[in-house]
Amino acid sequence: MSVFLRWGIFGILAVAALVYAYNASKRMAEKHTARDAPAAVLTPPTESREAEAVPEPERQVASAPASTPPHCKAELVVAQRALEARRQGDPLDRLLRIQEIAWQEPPARRRRLEEVATRWYQFEGEEPIPEALSIRVISDCVHFSPAP
Repeated sequence: MSVFLRWGIFGILAVAALVYAYNASKRMAEKHTARDAPAAVLTPPTESREAEAVPEPERQVASAPASTPPHCKAELVVAQRALEARRQGDPLDRLLRIQEIAWQEPPARRRRLEEVATRWYQFEGEEPIPEALSIRVISDCVHFSPAP
């Protein structure tokens, strides 16, 4: 093979790699912008009408009963934030740095909230409806987590 043919092939491959990298970075920027922008701005008009017609019960926030201990309400908030973070594609380490977890003073309490967040972030299967989530988190809290 001649030198010119080798350098020609190398040049073509280099240009192809640059085009590929440019397109990949453009797609990553679009995804980043789409994640940060409000959903109403990005959805086409036909999809927005369909989304308004069918309410999603998973997106509703569950509320705890009035007789629930405060530390169990905090665990419910952490579980909801974990499911929301997973839905949005946020990494687990970002979830573990939220104020509700990272700023808890007793280390045992912080570890318990980290366990709750990790469990619900890694939850397999379909997300529970808000009422079922509330019941399950509060039940686990009452049985396995002592009051701080």
